[in-house]
Amino acid sequence: QTCALPISALPSAERRVVELAASGLRNREIAQRLFLSTKTVEVHLSRAYRKLDVGRDGLAATLAADA
Repeated sequence: QTCALPISALPSAERRVVELAASGLRNREIAQRLFLSTKTVEVHLSRAYRKLDVGRDGLAATLAADA
C-alpha cells in the first residue's frame, strides 16, 4: 500500500531532479546540470517515484497538480 505525497514533501535534492526529469531532460543531462553522477539521479528518481506513486510519464501531471 502506497501513500502518494505532494511534490513539496520531497527532499530538495529529489525535488530538483524530479522537476528536471518532468521538463524532459534525460538522466545524463540532469546529472551534468546538477553536478551529480547518473546513478545518483537514478536513485533520487526511484525514491521520488515510490513516494509520489507515479512513473516518469506521470511526473509532469503530478507537478502541475501540485502547483
